[in-house]
Amino acid sequence: MSENNVVFSPIFPEGKIHSDLQRVDAHVIQPEEYVEIPEITEEDLTHAVIKRPGQPDQPFVAKPTQAS
Repeated sequence: MSENNVVFSPIFPEGKIHSDLQRVDAHVIQPEEYVEIPEITEEDLTHAVIKRPGQPDQPFVAKPTQAS
């Protein structure tokens, strides 16, 4: 996802959101909807960046797993 595709929703003081939550809640996820999401690899995580509104981008650092 490029920087131009990132959208943060504004917070409205009156607490209203602009989503049709009844339609979203009524949607039943079908098995074919999972096919479009590729598995995240270690390679993907090396390029991951945490983006938070109003804060600088922060590289993602995976916590190493402890050997047992």
